[in-house]
Amino acid sequence: MPFYFGKDKGFFPRETVDVELIAMSPPTAIAALVAGELDFSTTLGAATSAIMQGHPLRRIFYVQHEPAHVLVGQPEIKSVKDLAGKVISVNAITDATGMSAKLILKANGVDPARVTLLSTGVTETAYKSLTTGKVAATMLAPPFAQELEAKGYSHLAEARAYAPLSFIGLVAHSAALKKSPSKAEAMIAGLLKTLAFMHDAANRAEMVRYIAAFHKIDAPLAEKAFAAILPTLSRDGTKPRAEVEKEIEIYRDTLKVAKAFTPDDLEDLSMLKKVAEVH
Repeated sequence: MPFYFGKDKGFFPRETVDVELIAMSPPTAIAALVAGELDFSTTLGAATSAIMQGHPLRRIFYVQHEPAHVLVGQPEIKSVKDLAGKVISVNAITDATGMSAKLILKANGVDPARVTLLSTGVTETAYKSLTTGKVAATMLAPPFAQELEAKGYSHLAEARAYAPLSFIGLVAHSAALKKSPSKAEAMIAGLLKTLAFMHDAANRAEMVRYIAAFHKIDAPLAEKAFAAILPTLSRDGTKPRAEVEKEIEIYRDTLKVAKAFTPDDLEDLSMLKKVAEVH
C-alpha cells in the first residue's frame, strides 16, 4: 500500500522515474528482476533467498522494519497447535510469508513437516483460499487480516512476535544500480516522503480515508488496519543491523545455507544515505 499511496500523492518525481506498479508472486518478481525485466521489486523475502543462492541483488530501502502479517485461521481453528496435519497458504514458501509461517509453527510446538504449505502467489489468492475453505489458515497483511477477524476468523499469531523478517522494501539488481543510480535515488526520495507523511499524526485521517477507498472497506476497519501497519513501518528506510543479522540466520537455517552472510551482503544503503543528506 505505501507504494500506491506514494504514487497517488505524486511523491515520486516523474521527470526521473515513471512508476508502474505490477502485482506478481514473489518468485516471479525476483526472476524478472534477475532477468532485467524489472527495475525494482518490493519483496524482500524472496530477494533474500535469491541473494543466498548467488544472485546479484541488493536491498536498498526498508519500507517495513518488521512484519505486519498475521496468521489467520478458520473459525474452528482456535490455536496454532490445531494446524497440525492441515494446509496453510502463503504467498511463497521461500519468501517472508513462508518463513514466518514455519517459525510460528515451530514456536508453538508444531513440526512444519506435519503441515502442508500451499504457495498462492499473491495476497488476494491467499485470502480466497481461506474464505473458500481450501486451507485451514493463511498469512495475511492489513487490512485483510482485520477484515476476516471481524467476520469471525481466528487471529492465531502475529509474525512480528516470532521473527524480525522484512516483507516490504525496495530491491534492485547490482548492475542496474551502477548503470542508472538516478532511478533508485528517485524511488528512495519518494519513499522517504511517503513514510514521513504516513508517520505524521496530522495525516492520520487522510491515511484512513485512503485505505478505506483503496481496499473498499469501512472507516473503522481502515483505522484498525492503519493502526496495525504504522508501527511496522521504518521512519528512515533503514533497519537495525542486529535485526538484519537475526533475519540472515533465520534464512540460512530455513534454507539450509552453509555459507555465512552479513548485512553488507544483502544491502546497499549508499544511495539512501546520499538522498537522506539532501532531504
